[in-house]
Amino acid sequence: MEKIKKFLAGRGVGYYLTLPAILFCIAAVCLYSRTGVTSFNPELNKNAIAYVVAGLVLCAVSLVVDFKPIRYIAYLFCLYAFMWFIFSQVTYIANVFVAIDGYTFTGGFIATAVMYVLSFAFTLFSAILDHWRPWADKAKEGVRHE
Repeated sequence: MEKIKKFLAGRGVGYYLTLPAILFCIAAVCLYSRTGVTSFNPELNKNAIAYVVAGLVLCAVSLVVDFKPIRYIAYLFCLYAFMWFIFSQVTYIANVFVAIDGYTFTGGFIATAVMYVLSFAFTLFSAILDHWRPWADKAKEGVRHE
């Protein structure tokens, strides 16, 4: 138990932000698979799925191998997946803007877009905050005062 505590205390905030990033990647894939096919998009974009899965795998690898550049690469994959998602839905977006397919976006589209955005945002934040450990700073201050 002491080894686990030491392992977790030695990790930065970015390590813990990787876990929600993984969940958002999974949610993005599930939502896109479920709601991505519309009358304007007869098939799913394979790149939108492949890149978010690659980002997901890299996030999982970064939990085992605590190496900061892996998280930046995962961020780029998730961002690229979001761009492919928008590219695949551009006809639908244009049709909503000119009111051919109604005046609002569907809940599935909005939820999928939000999950893609959160996946790349959390992977970016996990990379930026990788070595920030506020609990370690407080422990050092406590040692200095004694």
